[in-house]
Amino acid sequence: MNARLLAAFLCLASLGSGCIIVDHDDDHDDGPCCNTNPPPPPAARPGDVTFLWTFAPDFRCSDVPEVKNIHISIPGETLYNGGVYACSTAGVDGIVLHDFVPGNYSFTIKAYSYTNETLYEGRGTFTVNGDVRVNIDLTPNGMSYAYVSWSFPPNTYSQNPSCSQANVTSVKASIDGGEWVTLNCADGMTNGGVETPWLEDGTHTIDLVAYGRDRAGRDGMPLYSTQGTFVTSAGSPRSESFRFYEVGGMSLRWELWDGYDFVNCAEAGLTGMSINLFDKATGKFVYGTVGDPQPCTGAPVLYQFLKPGSYDVYIRGMKGSTILYTNEDAPTTVTVWAFDQKTAADPSTEITLIRY
Repeated sequence: MNARLLAAFLCLASLGSGCIIVDHDDDHDDGPCCNTNPPPPPAARPGDVTFLWTFAPDFRCSDVPEVKNIHISIPGETLYNGGVYACSTAGVDGIVLHDFVPGNYSFTIKAYSYTNETLYEGRGTFTVNGDVRVNIDLTPNGMSYAYVSWSFPPNTYSQNPSCSQANVTSVKASIDGGEWVTLNCADGMTNGGVETPWLEDGTHTIDLVAYGRDRAGRDGMPLYSTQGTFVTSAGSPRSESFRFYEVGGMSLRWELWDGYDFVNCAEAGLTGMSINLFDKATGKFVYGTVGDPQPCTGAPVLYQFLKPGSYDVYIRGMKGSTILYTNEDAPTTVTVWAFDQKTAADPSTEITLIRY
C-alpha cells in the first residue's frame, strides 16, 4: 500500500473528525515535498542597555572614592542627565539606559574626579536585539594593557602543539626593549593569554623566547622565538596572538693573519669587530648595513635566536671606522639547525681574518 492510500485509510478508520488529506501530484517516495524558501529571520527587538563597570585592576566604586561621577557618551544618542551618572546606584556599580532601537552602537565611558579630571576611561561597542548587558573594566586615563597569547608551529605530535608537546618549559617576554619577565608557558595558551603591565596608549614592540630542552638534552635553552608589535588604547584592552618559530644557534671565534704571522687584537691595533650574517633564505643581512659590534677579545660570540638555514658570516676587524682585517673575500657559510643551540663550552666556527 502506498503512502497516500495508507494515509486515507488511517483517516477513515480514526474515531475523530476533521481529517484533511492534501494530495500533491509531485509526491515522491524519498520524502515529503517541502518549501525550499527558509522562513524570514525574526525581527530585531528594541531593548535596555545595562552598563556595569569596574576599575582596573579589579576595583569597585567603594575602592575609588576619588571618583565623583561617570560620564557615558553614545554617538547619535541623547542620554538622560547628559550621560552623567553616579558611580554606584542602589549598591550597583552601573546604570540601566532604556529604550534603544535595534542596531549597533559605540560608546565611551569616563570616570571624573571632584576637580573634573579624567581618572579612568573605557570604550567599546554593543548590539541591541533585546536587552543587553555591557561589562567593562575602566583603565587609568591614557593607560591600557593587552592580553598576549602565543602558539607553536606544527610538529610530529600535533598541528597545534601544547607547551609540553613543543618541549617548552617557560617563556620570557620583553616589551619595548625593557626588562625580561619569565612567564608560565600554559598561561599564554589559555583564558585569552597573559595580561601585560600598564602601558601608555600607542604602538609597542614585544620579544618572546620559549625555553626548553635542546637537541643535546640541555634544559633551559632557547627553542623558539618571535617578535611583533601591538597597539594599546586607553579603556579598550586588546588581545594579541603571536606565532613562535623554531630557532638554533652558532658560535663564532676568529684569528688574525697579517700576511706573515697570526697576531692578537692589541698587535693588530683593533678596537672592535663588526659581525654580520647573510641569511641565504631571505637574501638579507641579519644586522642591516652596520653589523653587530663586538669586542675584539669577546670570542666566542653566540647567536642563539636564528631561524634554521644557511648563513654567510662576514667579520670585520675595525680600528675606529677603518677596516683593518676581514674575511669578506671568502665568507664562511654556517648551517643553523632547529633546536641546536650553542654555549661558550661548545666548539666554535673559527674564521681567519686577513689584513685588509
